[in-house]
Amino acid sequence: MGDLNRKLGAFAAKMANNKDFVSGMISGVDPKVVATAINENKDLISRTMAYLDPEILAGVINSNPDFMAKVMKSLDAAAIAKAMNKNQRFITKLIENTDPNVFSRSVNVVFNKMRKATYRPASAESEE
Repeated sequence: MGDLNRKLGAFAAKMANNKDFVSGMISGVDPKVVATAINENKDLISRTMAYLDPEILAGVINSNPDFMAKVMKSLDAAAIAKAMNKNQRFITKLIENTDPNVFSRSVNVVFNKMRKATYRPASAESEE
């Protein structure tokens, strides 16, 4: 049974790294369900990035811009910021391979959420 599981696992891994397979799977997934799962498992994004190919992920994002925009709107900004900070090289490669129009549409949502989550205006007392 162990050998069968290894073979099934290897097949599943190959499918998970296949852009068309993942893109097709994403087209049937509810973006709010994905965002909720990520928000409930805050370290998931940081840990997952270590195993993803940024070029394949960029291809999936390029193929599903509406899905990504909807997911971004529901994600926890602090979790996204933490993942980005821990995986700077991955984020750079991802951005290099993402369609500029798709990227700007999705990233604007993330930046607005991050700004709101991290921006703390100075109090009147500290300005004096």
